[in-house]
Amino acid sequence: MSVYNAFAIQSVAEMPTNLQIEPTTVSLDNLAIDAMHALNVQAPHMLDVETSIDEALLILKRTHNRTSVVVDSYNNMLGLISKARLTSSYVLKAVAKTGLSRKDLTVGDLMISKANLKCVTDTSIKSARVVDVLKMLESEGHEHLLVVNAQSKTVIGYFDLIDMAKMVGRPLSQFKLAKSFTEIVDSLWHHNEI
Repeated sequence: MSVYNAFAIQSVAEMPTNLQIEPTTVSLDNLAIDAMHALNVQAPHMLDVETSIDEALLILKRTHNRTSVVVDSYNNMLGLISKARLTSSYVLKAVAKTGLSRKDLTVGDLMISKANLKCVTDTSIKSARVVDVLKMLESEGHEHLLVVNAQSKTVIGYFDLIDMAKMVGRPLSQFKLAKSFTEIVDSLWHHNEI
């Protein structure tokens, strides 16, 4: 038989029921890991690659998630999708590229594929600050940065540019060198909508 320490319990009716929700304060000088979405702390939200964009938007809204991992039927990561991307000019671009109507598009048509995502190892960012990651994401024009365990080569977390900017209360200035006029227009439309 195990022994435990007893403590007094009360009815909730006798206590105030207001929730005290204090946002986590993160500054630019905090360690970057403080702003990372750690997958060992909270399992990532996942969407099937065949989920329609309207259904994905509804799911993200109802689950209070801004970003989701896109997976296949075996839960293998295929990419990332965000609310910003689902409501941006990327939708029009995908309609033009695929020839499908908006209602027939899936998150697989709009996601940032794994091949287009960048990553860093957990050891390489061990002493990095929030400002370091934020500036790197801005200067490179990336929305997300995956963090991979150096030994196991598995994804253990990710940084989200918009979430980081909101955490520190900083406006975004994301400039990416464009290779064509189309990329300039896409960048301006997309970032205006964010």
